[in-house]
Amino acid sequence: MDLKKWRLTQQLTLSECADRLRLVNARTYQRYETGENRTDADIAERILAMTKGQVTVGDLHQMRLDWLRGHRPDKFQEAVDAV
Repeated sequence: MDLKKWRLTQQLTLSECADRLRLVNARTYQRYETGENRTDADIAERILAMTKGQVTVGDLHQMRLDWLRGHRPDKFQEAVDAV
């Protein structure tokens, strides 16, 4: 499940989710929602716990790939070419 979709179904604000994840500000959380920031393992684990597994590591990875494709196609292509 998409992280933003999960948040909206729970009727939570960006700030509420940021607080639950012990993040400094809501903008950081929003960047995880969009895929602009990649999640480190500890943040991914906190997201899994917060969403009770409804948002998976695979979902977070897909959000990051989608963001890279739309905003940094050069970086995405570098990763594909490296394989």
